[in-house]
Amino acid sequence: MKLFDRMMPLFRAVGGVVLAIPHSYASILFSDSILLGLMLLLVTLLSPIVGLSGLVSLVVAILVSRSMGFESWESRSGIAAFNSLIIGMAVGYYYPMQMISNAPAFYFGFLAMISIVTLLLYLLLSYISNTFFRLPAMSLPFSIVALVLWYYFARLGFLSNYPFDKLLLFSNPPVLPEFWRLFFVSLGSIFFTPEVVAGMLVAVALLIITRIGFVLALLGWAISFFLMHLMGGVAGNGMFYPGFNGILIMLAIGGIYLLPGKTSWLVAAFSTAIGFTFIMLMNMTYYHYNSFTGLYSPLGVPVFAFPLNIVVLLVIFTLRLRIVVTKPVMNDFGVFNPEQALQTYQERHKRFGSLGIPQFALPLQGEWIITQGHSDDITHKLDWAYAWDFEMHDKQNQPYAAEEHSAADYYAFGKPVFASAAGTVVKVMDGIVDNPVGQINARENWGNYICISHGYGLYSFYAHLKRGSLQTKPGAYLKQGDKLGAVGNSGRSAVPHLHFQIQLGPEAGSRTRLSHLVNYKLHKADGTEFIGSGIPKKGELLSALVPEEHLQSMLGMQNKTELNLQVVRGNKRSQETWKVELDFWGRFKLLSSKRSELEFSVYGGIYNALSLKGNRNSALAAFALLVSRLPYSEKHEISSSDEPALSVILNPAFRHLILLFTPLFPLLYACTKSSVKSTREQVIIHSEIAYYILGIRFSGFNGTVKIDKYQGINELLLYKGKRLILEAKGEEA
Repeated sequence: MKLFDRMMPLFRAVGGVVLAIPHSYASILFSDSILLGLMLLLVTLLSPIVGLSGLVSLVVAILVSRSMGFESWESRSGIAAFNSLIIGMAVGYYYPMQMISNAPAFYFGFLAMISIVTLLLYLLLSYISNTFFRLPAMSLPFSIVALVLWYYFARLGFLSNYPFDKLLLFSNPPVLPEFWRLFFVSLGSIFFTPEVVAGMLVAVALLIITRIGFVLALLGWAISFFLMHLMGGVAGNGMFYPGFNGILIMLAIGGIYLLPGKTSWLVAAFSTAIGFTFIMLMNMTYYHYNSFTGLYSPLGVPVFAFPLNIVVLLVIFTLRLRIVVTKPVMNDFGVFNPEQALQTYQERHKRFGSLGIPQFALPLQGEWIITQGHSDDITHKLDWAYAWDFEMHDKQNQPYAAEEHSAADYYAFGKPVFASAAGTVVKVMDGIVDNPVGQINARENWGNYICISHGYGLYSFYAHLKRGSLQTKPGAYLKQGDKLGAVGNSGRSAVPHLHFQIQLGPEAGSRTRLSHLVNYKLHKADGTEFIGSGIPKKGELLSALVPEEHLQSMLGMQNKTELNLQVVRGNKRSQETWKVELDFWGRFKLLSSKRSELEFSVYGGIYNALSLKGNRNSALAAFALLVSRLPYSEKHEISSSDEPALSVILNPAFRHLILLFTPLFPLLYACTKSSVKSTREQVIIHSEIAYYILGIRFSGFNGTVKIDKYQGINELLLYKGKRLILEAKGEEA
């Protein structure tokens, strides 16, 4: 046992190196799929010397990066070494086979040296690009080293005296139309194997891993093919053909760095056209003196991946400079698969906020009525259109008690005001006297106020505060919920109220910015509705959702908690056990003995089902469907709506099909409407889930979940129409 423990670090190191190899191959196509990497490795071996050269160069780079301390031995990432992989394949492609056979030791020594140089250049450029531009170095190091090597080989006569003389395991390509033949040649050229069969294998590998990625690759090629014919270009041979740049530009921008969608695909298509223009501009001829013939041999200088790197870095960097975030959506989720990125966006981002619209919490406690909303007809106009005025009224809709003598008689006067989001205080005005009721101070329009910076040119502004109540000063850093002061009646304010807005500058009266309030309750005549993100309107009565500190324990979802359930599905009875686990990355998961896994979060008094894996016939899958989101309030019965995660409503096969069409139109989605009622002993959730195809409802489920506040899940009933399809009852294990 002690020997095994001592050997474990070695096993982990070897495992890290082994997994980093396919990860490097996948990185060439902007992926982190080990399966894709393994398939691409096999493709490169179609030309054994090219494939072997790439593999040797990659292994050298991985070992050097780890032994020199640039990466951990246990790291499974091959990002740092993938440029060395490509340069190794390039050397194998250009280096004459006869010279390799005559001096193999010299060749592999030369290969190792070039691999290390490329690795060091990648580390340098990666640091510069990440530090100053928040961008990856991509394959720019390879392009630089490859161009230098190409000129070196040309001067030595390698390129003019020796044709491509490498052995191919399969060299009988099928007869195809020009479009498809050159498409596959371009795909194979990415791996320095410009053969139809190699390209077909790459296409199959890409299609298996990502259907959207395959479609983008085909679109990128179609644009390049069209422009080639439009501009009178002629397809060259092997690496001199530029189609792979268009393929990779379309894939990188339309599916990796931007979230797949109509707008991102238009940007990617335009970028591909720009990339083709760069290829034409960079197309040069090098004349080399041929000592065998005594003549100068013309050689077309390959552009390698320069167009890809220039265009992608230019487009992505400029999009990061946008002041207003809109479509196309940046893929900053750390997901390098178009389908998975779309799914992550739907499950964890789109559900909880609106794209490009700042999200702020209600800065008040208790129930408040909106007396002026966005674009209202009194003062919320023009540059100040996106603001709210909050007042406090009683059940008779009166803002004050029995009689009105002064501002202090108003319910709102003196009530605390809180920071809507974390930030740094930049402006404070205090000392302005509160107005007598009915009078205004037009000279000092905003009265006492506080302005907080939230970065990126965004500020929250709180006006008409009570004199002497302000509890902060410029430069102070505040957390969300920290007390700022109290509601007053200073400035242009006839009755006590809070004026709140999000603006684009630190000065009072700066232009306002459209914004949303998050996690508040809307009180209506027929009940209370939870709003995850919305714009309160004039006349609406709302209050902040007060987080329940013990919601996770109330649900029985604390780490290591177990729950046994007796499940009836049709005529079958079984037992199902749930166990809560917290992984290394801080993600909570519910694991079912029926091979289901549900990732969830409990934050700000709200439970959210994030993603579901495994068996969809389990009680855990039914629970995820019925309780996709749970905003809890002790005192009110709350209704809410949610668009459940795709993984919760669809099995993997259908989900992949839906995600293929999602960039163009919402083929299928679901909507859950829930009501949450709290008693002294239980939380009762009733949900109705409706499925829609192209906006037309076609199916649905409904059911009830009862949660004992001391023992967790007590009962679960899932119906399709009026037919009971699953019943589960549980008790703490």
